[in-house]
Amino acid sequence: MADWKKAFRANRTQIVKNLANPDDVAGYLFSDSIFTEEMRDAVQQEPETENKNRLILDTLDRRGPRSVKCLYNAFQETLNDDLADLLADYAKLIDSKENLNDPKAWPPSTDEQAEMEKHGVFTIKDTKSPLMHDYKKDDVYKLHGKTRGKVFMISNTFSKAAKHLKREGSSVDVKNLTELFHQLHFEVVTKTDLTAQEMVMFLKKERNDIKNWNEIECVVLILMSHGKGEYIYGDDNIPVNLADIIGVFDSVHCPGLDEKPRLVFVQACRGDEEPEEKLKDVCLKMDEQTIGDQLDSAPYQPENPTQVKHPSADFLVVYATPAGTLSYRNIHTGSWFLCAVVWTFKYHAKHEELQHLLIRVNRLVAKGKGPDEFGQKLTVSEVKSNLRKKFYFFPGVHGDSPQLFK
Repeated sequence: MADWKKAFRANRTQIVKNLANPDDVAGYLFSDSIFTEEMRDAVQQEPETENKNRLILDTLDRRGPRSVKCLYNAFQETLNDDLADLLADYAKLIDSKENLNDPKAWPPSTDEQAEMEKHGVFTIKDTKSPLMHDYKKDDVYKLHGKTRGKVFMISNTFSKAAKHLKREGSSVDVKNLTELFHQLHFEVVTKTDLTAQEMVMFLKKERNDIKNWNEIECVVLILMSHGKGEYIYGDDNIPVNLADIIGVFDSVHCPGLDEKPRLVFVQACRGDEEPEEKLKDVCLKMDEQTIGDQLDSAPYQPENPTQVKHPSADFLVVYATPAGTLSYRNIHTGSWFLCAVVWTFKYHAKHEELQHLLIRVNRLVAKGKGPDEFGQKLTVSEVKSNLRKKFYFFPGVHGDSPQLFK
């Protein structure tokens, strides 16, 4: 019997007899994504408390190793500290196994990085995996295609600039992210050293060249450059407002992505050394013609023409660092943030939802300390989400009737 199942067997009697607020526990388990809505409702509709408790344990027994840690957290959050203590040792064991592949420090050593790069994305091996309970749910974004969608990656290295401006190590990010998203079933299109104008034109062209939007379930945009505040720089040292770049894929300019997830990862500093007015003066000017070209594909017919949808819905934007601060990059292992994305998605996308993955990314990034000349400041990434559903990559599984990739 697996260790995590022993946790339920060994403590079943005490949990069944002593858990007084099972509805609260079921609610927490639902918020932690280990219970589906149906599982939570089944517990809450059961009239007898002890039967509720049995149902919680029986359901978790089918939900995989993470269920022990989730029940431990649920007990802590619902003031069942005595019951949490029963599961503490098992939860620590599961936690250590889950984090087995995490590096000892951040950024990782070159040896640890080399070992990680040997590994492919961990995939779902069984269509009865606990994660598959969410595969076709209405509150989960559909990622079922053999190719989920497209990743557009721009890496400005400033190779012709002064040495202190060159973005050494960026090629490591490009290589590892390309391999990662290929294995997550995306097509990857990469451009290097684009001017401010070329960045926008590249994304517009790629958008307009998509003819069959039914085959695009998701778009990922990865931007790597220097930046300040809400601006990112072209390789010509001209800033572009990030909102203008991201707007290329909003639902007004890209109706084929309406109600589909768009993930944006921004690797750039966000310090505010220069006044906002000065940045605006030199910023690439965006007019309606630049940003508002129409699609060349067939006209888009909304399912419900009367529904008003916000153009920024279904976006998630992750910044390497919070506003007003610097981001760090290692010349051997790449940027702290994007390296953490690769490590985390590779090992954990097979069993966790995107928001949980990004918490792991933050945990890795926050392990590091900046260089002495910057005061060894800690940093974290920043997430701004307008997603309306849960997001899973479902690595290794495709099709309306789930089947494993060969």
